[in-house]
Amino acid sequence: MTKEQWLSVRKQIPDGAKQPWTVLLWTVDLLLLALAWNLWLDTSVGLQVLGLVLAGFATLQIYLILHEALHGAVSENRNLNNFIGHCSGWLIALPFLVRRRFHMAHHTWTAHPLNDPENRGMIEKFAVMTKQQERTLEFMWKHWIPMIAANHFLLNWRAPFIAWAKGDTTPRIAKEKRFARLYLVGYLMLAGVALYFGHLADLLLFYLITWLFLFFMVELLNLPHHAEAPLLAKDAERLQYWEQDLVSHDCKNLPIWSRLVILNFNLHIVHHAFPSVPWYRLAEVQKLLHEKEPQQPAATQISEWDFAWTNRRRPLLKLMGHFFDHRA
Repeated sequence: MTKEQWLSVRKQIPDGAKQPWTVLLWTVDLLLLALAWNLWLDTSVGLQVLGLVLAGFATLQIYLILHEALHGAVSENRNLNNFIGHCSGWLIALPFLVRRRFHMAHHTWTAHPLNDPENRGMIEKFAVMTKQQERTLEFMWKHWIPMIAANHFLLNWRAPFIAWAKGDTTPRIAKEKRFARLYLVGYLMLAGVALYFGHLADLLLFYLITWLFLFFMVELLNLPHHAEAPLLAKDAERLQYWEQDLVSHDCKNLPIWSRLVILNFNLHIVHHAFPSVPWYRLAEVQKLLHEKEPQQPAATQISEWDFAWTNRRRPLLKLMGHFFDHRA
């Protein structure tokens, strides 16, 4: 993609959120989550399973709507956008402010080994391993244990406290710490209410199952888009938006799944090129972009499921060794 092609498409598409679809979808997902909880409390195993299915679907979309809020693409009203971002982050235990800081840096510094927090966090965690740690890592990868997503969530919780301990006492870090504590207070209050009504164990099990499913889906959706893409040099300048198609991949479009379940998250190239465009306009942007320059042929693309099925049987250090293994 050239700068001229990018600018031509940029002029034809609306920026940010112009329609209420994401807010309405978020409301529906909250209602589905409430229905799922009530089904979980039923004595029928069939209804409990149905409740977990609905909870998994709703929680996945809440994660994706949180991603929209990071880009200010939920609502033109900034306060409403941030409110939905915080509520979504609290529901799935992923702090909104920290996640926004990290994710904006990821878009600014995509493929940079130090300035892209997504890369830096994994490199710091997995760059030097013993043979035993490598075997453990490969065991978890092969058996679909979502340790990368778990590490990602944990890093977002720890980041402001680590930064503060290292001397970063800026208002931004202080605010992130305050909201992390507010989230924790909210969890304690919810646990107290559940305990009062005799459903604390039900809540913990319901949340644990749904959370593990979300971890699985986070890895399923996120890993294909930058896997095996080259990293930049440590002293490299950031890539411009029209250059990021070199280090990002799309996944194959699957009817219903791609648009209605994962909200066009598979269209990752256009998302990196135009990150403020909401999910329901990404297909339109892709069409405009294809008119200017053909992108990845659809025949060469694979779905998230095919990627996982193929690569979970490969050693992780072969797939993403440039992230994890610096021993050589």
